[in-house]
Amino acid sequence: MKPAGTDRPCGGCGVGTLRPTNVAGMVMGHRDDPRVRIREDLILPVCGVCGDMALNRENTGALDDALERSYRRKRLRQQRALINDLRRAGLTQVQIERFATLSPGYVSKLRKGKLASGATFRLLYLLRAFPREALRVVSRLDPELAEAGSKLDSLAGTG
Repeated sequence: MKPAGTDRPCGGCGVGTLRPTNVAGMVMGHRDDPRVRIREDLILPVCGVCGDMALNRENTGALDDALERSYRRKRLRQQRALINDLRRAGLTQVQIERFATLSPGYVSKLRKGKLASGATFRLLYLLRAFPREALRVVSRLDPELAEAGSKLDSLAGTG
């Protein structure tokens, strides 16, 4: 097997050549996020014509590790921002946890660096995007959340 840094013909397009390329800044899908930007220097064999990559086991592991670090950084930043926005909007930690059916204290763990599941993240995102509507609908299942919706309405009326 040739080393990863050796130029060789592209098996994808058959026209270009795979050359060692720094993929820092490239955007790829990872986990449940279709747009994860690689935030570190990583040299991989990339075709100059079609952009295809020919990865061996070592390259694949390095790419996956780099994407995971970038994903975690991005997701943690996003979930902290979502929670902070919800708190500023007047929702308590308990109300956020009840809405997303999270155990007591879980929102605090999310703010301190625990990575939310994709489903939990999406619930928080929906609650942030449509707080009154989300609370109104879910309060049919959990009447105690109706109070949170009323509080948001009263806060909106005072602004």
